[in-house]
Amino acid sequence: MDAILLIKTHALGDVLLTTPAIRALRKRFPEAKICYLTSRWASGALAGNPYLDDLFIVDDDALFGGRYYKLVPLLLRLRKQRFGTIIVFSASRFVHFLAWCIGAPVRAGFDPGPLLTHGVESAVLQRDYAPAAYNTLLHALSVPDDGTLPDFRTREPVCSPELRRFLERYRGRMIGLFCGGGRNPRDTVSAKQWGKENFIALAERLREQGYGFLLFGSRHDAALNREIAERLGDSAFDGSGQHEFAETGHLMKQCRLFVTNDSAPFHLAYAVGVPTVCIFGPSSAALLAPELPFCSAVQSGAECSPCYGNALFHGCSRPVCMETITVDMVYNECFTLLAAA
Repeated sequence: MDAILLIKTHALGDVLLTTPAIRALRKRFPEAKICYLTSRWASGALAGNPYLDDLFIVDDDALFGGRYYKLVPLLLRLRKQRFGTIIVFSASRFVHFLAWCIGAPVRAGFDPGPLLTHGVESAVLQRDYAPAAYNTLLHALSVPDDGTLPDFRTREPVCSPELRRFLERYRGRMIGLFCGGGRNPRDTVSAKQWGKENFIALAERLREQGYGFLLFGSRHDAALNREIAERLGDSAFDGSGQHEFAETGHLMKQCRLFVTNDSAPFHLAYAVGVPTVCIFGPSSAALLAPELPFCSAVQSGAECSPCYGNALFHGCSRPVCMETITVDMVYNECFTLLAAA
């Protein structure tokens, strides 16, 4: 096959979930040039991916801030690559248009239309686990898939003396917590967050069994994590905003368990093999949680849940879905995975 370009513009976790398809393409076409176009925000999901030859990055404000003029030099550069095939892991007509502008003779994506040569009905995105849905684009091109487990290469961070002491103190007894998230350049869905008091109550119960807590998050989660760390005292360490995505994956591997809202760190945790409990309110565990023995999803039982998929979040003044998920429910899943570890 000629050179292949893959496109998924957002978000970090979604791009990570396309990595099984990258692996399958490399397995089927070991000599092909395989490239990927994504946003700067999401590019960390592909850092060190061994199956890619090149990564093209577009500024987030060009995609989500209306600065479309920034796309022109990139599109011209991509046209010069003379890609034979483009696969778009999206139903966005705008992204389909970008693929058409790049000019490959074969263009696959979701929702058949004049801009694609191979279209798959987007209903699969609301029916199947996301990597399995992405694999249907490979099937449309007669390429066999290679399963649905994401690929990710971690990198050891340079740790502060304080973090090194904490990691040593709780070696084998450390639990990772991701209490924030739900934010990317396109959308903010704070309704995905289970809530500070719930995470604190869960940690206090687990602390009685001798566990310590490493708090994960970006700089946007720093204020929330600081409050939680203050409440948990010396049994918690706040690492928010201090490490790149690849380094975050390395630190996750030091954890015996990872508890998280539905956000990119969830997919990273099970990709690197960490037992994980994920809490789902607006979003759907059926579409986003893998069927793995070390991965547990707690889905809200609220009548309105799930309400959020691939479109922009419609907003919610009171996320009752999260209110139905009790500390006991999450603790029981944690207890089961810890006992099996």
